[in-house]
Amino acid sequence: MTAEKARLLTTLLSLAGDTGSLSDELHFAGWDATESVALDHGTANVLRALVLPKAARVLEVGAGFGGLTRYLGEVSESVHAVEADPVRAAAVRFRTRDLGTVTVSDRLVIETYDFAVVQQPYATRNLLDWVRERLSPTGAVVVLTSSRGVTGTLAAAGLEVQRELLCSPGHEVARAVRGAQIDAELPRLSAAISGGPANGLALLCGPGAASLWPAYRLATYFNTAERAAFACTRADVVRTGEGAEVRRTPLVPSQPVAGISVGPCTDKVYDAPTMVEVLLDEPERVAELLTGWRDLVRAEAARGVEALWDLVPHNVLVDGATLRPIDLEWRNAGAGVAEVVERGVLVLADKLADAGWSAAAEDGSMRDLACWLGVLIGLHPSFVDGATAREVDFSVIGSSGTVHGTHEVREAIAEIWRKRLLRSVHRYRSTDVDAGVAANEDEVAKR
Repeated sequence: MTAEKARLLTTLLSLAGDTGSLSDELHFAGWDATESVALDHGTANVLRALVLPKAARVLEVGAGFGGLTRYLGEVSESVHAVEADPVRAAAVRFRTRDLGTVTVSDRLVIETYDFAVVQQPYATRNLLDWVRERLSPTGAVVVLTSSRGVTGTLAAAGLEVQRELLCSPGHEVARAVRGAQIDAELPRLSAAISGGPANGLALLCGPGAASLWPAYRLATYFNTAERAAFACTRADVVRTGEGAEVRRTPLVPSQPVAGISVGPCTDKVYDAPTMVEVLLDEPERVAELLTGWRDLVRAEAARGVEALWDLVPHNVLVDGATLRPIDLEWRNAGAGVAEVVERGVLVLADKLADAGWSAAAEDGSMRDLACWLGVLIGLHPSFVDGATAREVDFSVIGSSGTVHGTHEVREAIAEIWRKRLLRSVHRYRSTDVDAGVAANEDEVAKR
């Protein structure tokens, strides 16, 4: 990062009214990738994923712009943050100015610590020796790095790695933190939550390392990227006596915004594909699966399921003959069955279009595909405009935390959907699809 950029970020932090670890003000202030990494809601996700010791005295070496420092200061008894660069040290002070738990300096202070966080550039033999000597008998050290090359230095300093966690896409802003065993035990889920290679590592060392990551936990992943703080969530993948389950919880308790909110949910893990995955492999099943999904929405509504808004096809597993809803965290108090069905068809068309799935006509648009899918379950093609308008409203609230957001945000989201609806999709040339549609024409006509 350039010196000019560092000064700009420090100035921004000095002027911010909300410098909390989940500050929307900071999260949406970054103009480029460099700024966003320093200000993102997810800057502290690696530490959020850990079970930090209660009432801990914490040492942080290499505080940067204070993203980890801020979170540590919110959850720990005391934090000593070391940052040698004066501009960055000033940024850390601005970011933690309302916390009495944090002190910032440019050098190490001889104290005893329960927990230490060390960034890779500082993980030298001398520094690690110093940390080990000042670690409490039950203390732990976390080294954040992009390479396993530091493990030898840790071992030489008497800090052997007790557990290695993979961070995707990296440790700076992790969306998923997982142990390697999930790749073998739950490969489908592991691929879904990691979204690609893990370019970061959290190395857990010291006598207290085992307590940082419970043995029954396989992974923790976060929805913090394009969401306002009220809608940010974490999901823990844990072993149970019957296999595994995913436990989702909001990061902060929040009131609904215009009826929109997120809530806790728990799902058993099934080794089954989503509706979208099945349709990509078996397009001839489109009418069957759409009808089954629509009936599932109606049944869940009759049961009084609160998170109906999230019951869209990519959140439905096809487990043999059973459709299983998962990941139902979003609530929309103003939406009933009709709105959920229309939303599900719109979003399904968008995901299928992304994958190059068939449109209703040769080289048709995503709008054509949405209309065609809707007709299969009895929707008039005009539903697309209303469903899109509702999706824009929902996205504005979810990404800004307010009903109206800003003019720029609303226009940007609306423009994204305008472009999505217009983009071309190449048609599958499958007689099986046509046969499947024909078989359902009578049923469609009755609805």
